[in-house]
Amino acid sequence: MTSKEYTLMAPRLADEATRFAVRVCGSQADAEDAVQEALAALWKKHGEVEPEGAKPYLLGATWRQLMMLFRRRTTERGYTQSLPADTVAPANESFDLRDALQRSMQTLQPQQRAILELRDVQGYSYREIGELTGLTVDQVQVYLFRARVKMRKQLNEMGYGENQ
Repeated sequence: MTSKEYTLMAPRLADEATRFAVRVCGSQADAEDAVQEALAALWKKHGEVEPEGAKPYLLGATWRQLMMLFRRRTTERGYTQSLPADTVAPANESFDLRDALQRSMQTLQPQQRAILELRDVQGYSYREIGELTGLTVDQVQVYLFRARVKMRKQLNEMGYGENQ
């Protein structure tokens, strides 16, 4: 792949890789960091990678970056749990919240879950979701509203209130 091809493909590929990373890790900031590292790795190898192989290479590099992040956080968490109670910093609840979100999403109707995933996770517009699902924009908005209300209620019951 030439540098010109890389320049033309990188924004589109970065968007797809970011959506993928957000689905995997649940954090926009972590996803963007992982994709930036993966783009840097792709740039270093852009002369060796064919244009049609750029997307799989970028997604694989993003996956590896996320796995390194998860391992690092697991190690940090294990280290803080081995410290005496008075020296442990406040726990990072992002993993617990992500688990609660996933459990809550599993209770939604399949169509609500799909629309919520497409809108809130993958960032599709209401119109795009309507085209993908065969629903009108109004129907998409209603399904999304009901899914969010149900999830909010379940998360409040699990102890993740509005202020968290």
